[in-house]
Amino acid sequence: MSREVREPVGAIRIGRVAGINIYVHWSWFAIFALLTWWLSEGFFQEVYEDWSEKEAWIVSIITTLLFFSSVLLHELSHSLVAKRLGLPVSHITLFIFGGVSALGGEPTSAKQEFQVAIVGPLTSFAVAALMGGVSGVAYWQDAENEPWAAIAEYLAFINLAVGIFNLLPGFPLDGGRVLRATLWARSGNMLKATRWAASSGTFISFGLIALGVLSILIGNVIGGAWFIVIGWFLRNASESSYQQLLFTRTLEGTRVGQIVNRSFHPAPPDITLSEMVRSYMIAQSQRCVPVVVAEELIGLVSMGDMRRVPQEEWETTSVFRAMTPRERLHTVAPQDDLTKALEMMAAHDVHQLPVMEGRTFLGFVTRADVLRLIQIRTELSGTTP
Repeated sequence: MSREVREPVGAIRIGRVAGINIYVHWSWFAIFALLTWWLSEGFFQEVYEDWSEKEAWIVSIITTLLFFSSVLLHELSHSLVAKRLGLPVSHITLFIFGGVSALGGEPTSAKQEFQVAIVGPLTSFAVAALMGGVSGVAYWQDAENEPWAAIAEYLAFINLAVGIFNLLPGFPLDGGRVLRATLWARSGNMLKATRWAASSGTFISFGLIALGVLSILIGNVIGGAWFIVIGWFLRNASESSYQQLLFTRTLEGTRVGQIVNRSFHPAPPDITLSEMVRSYMIAQSQRCVPVVVAEELIGLVSMGDMRRVPQEEWETTSVFRAMTPRERLHTVAPQDDLTKALEMMAAHDVHQLPVMEGRTFLGFVTRADVLRLIQIRTELSGTTP
């Protein structure tokens, strides 16, 4: 199913390849600096003791740039295969843990999933083989201490490691997607296959965390901390990926108009906040009060709006002054997909969205109502969330 993919938050666009926008997240700069520092002050100066500090830093910067170029190539391979198979691709984002391709929809078959997933590790292995060949030429020419040879040797090792790590059978890693494709082909049920692959991802994440703790205990503090962080990230990613798919599949085809909550009591703009609290929030049990004039929504007063006004000023502050005006509200239409509404609520950290038909206010779609619908449909289908 095709879905809207938002631009990545906290990232800057650096280019466009084959119609795919390339972004760099702010966290990428942190890992770029850390890896460059480690290569220059640690790895290269320990292995190549005759290098000057300046030479080590220059080679380290080039190596780090080439490494992230290979990560980008890994993600591009996913995206290009996905586009060839008819899946929309919005963008690629490089961030602290490598890169991610933002697809505009889930694969429609196990074969399609397998093809998109496996090409990434194969690309990393191909780069590793190419760099290994360059490194072999350096040894054959007795030039292993040359900067170009050192760069090739490191890139061969790190791309081999990236390929192997991504083949771990834990969703949403590439290996987890390969596992999902295999289970999907056998069971014919994508959701169940995703749940099994995500469970495998959770198991692997705990293994990585345990490995990190063990590494710290034997003195490898930095390496151990990195394993723990990666394990924690994989655990969150595996669970959230399954939940997102569960929500998408459960809500598939449902429109906002089918669940719009019309049991609201609008307040006029000229009453005080104290009166609104007594007559609407408490008396009518409304956490969010629409402000309506002639059936037209002009704003909302939420709990957040109330907290911005000192309580001692509620008696003298009008609803109009305290409300969030309609122009600043995130709204949905009754024909919009319910999944879009849930994603908007999560993205903007709000509990409800006004449902508008033109300029007419119809009611609210609330996070609680959507989650209740998901729970009911999940229980009726027998799917374990």
